[in-house]
Amino acid sequence: MKWLYLTLVFFTPFITAKGQNKKSFNRAKNNVIITDLRSLDRSPEFPGGDEAFYKFLSKNLRWPVRGDIDIEGRVVISFIVEKDGSLTNFKVEKKLWPDMDAEALRVLKKSPKWIPGKQHGKLVRVKYMVPINFTLSDSSE
Repeated sequence: MKWLYLTLVFFTPFITAKGQNKKSFNRAKNNVIITDLRSLDRSPEFPGGDEAFYKFLSKNLRWPVRGDIDIEGRVVISFIVEKDGSLTNFKVEKKLWPDMDAEALRVLKKSPKWIPGKQHGKLVRVKYMVPINFTLSDSSE
């Protein structure tokens, strides 16, 4: 009786683990999202680099159209750079003002595909965060 009990206790984890087939395991493994940029061979990048990204932001970012808003600050948006370079799963991580948060999201959703990140020579999904500053310029200068 002890032998039967020990056998059942020993083999139970293997029986339940076998419920996942290899295909679903690989799919789950391939959909891992990397959050530590230091572990990457190459971080995701806007086509043309940082300078092109700042140019894209300055060309497309518009101050919200309400005249009574004179708030300055930073909105932080996170998103996933997929293996094909597309951006998904946008989230406002640090809010400033609803109109400004929406504008930052709108512009990032217009972004062209990025150059995806690489880890161990393979393309990977990477969570990326971008701060977008809203600053008032003094028009009297």
